Amino acid sequence: MIKVTVDFDRCDANGTCAALMPDVFRIGDDGRLEQLTTDVDPGREAELEEVIVCCPVGAIARG
Repeated sequence: MIKVTVDFDRCDANGTCAALMPDVFRIGDDGRLEQLTTDVDPGREAELEEVIVCCPVGAIARG
């Protein structure tokens, strides 16, 4: 498994990650990002890389 971390101090909850990987991230009812899991299957590495690159504030990283 690939570990995923979110720097919640940097996160602005714009929702890009939630749109790209809704089973890993979502925007909660309070408007904040929620990380649903910290593990991503290695077969989804390309998806995760896209999320990391597309995060406008650089809040998502491989753990």
